[in-house]
Amino acid sequence: MKKEQLTFLLLAFVTTFSIVGVGISISLGSILVFSLSILAATICCGVGFSLRKKLASDK
Repeated sequence: MKKEQLTFLLLAFVTTFSIVGVGISISLGSILVFSLSILAATICCGVGFSLRKKLASDK
């Protein structure tokens, strides 16, 4: 597995756990956990898309 693939895999796991955190926070009624989970998922998706664009332009 290449280094880039490992980075994308880790970002995918963090994003998945953040989305799961959204569901858990809704069931618990926690606004703080909900906000942090949405923020983490947004940041991870943004980093993943920017890395993909950077790798595509390098090739």
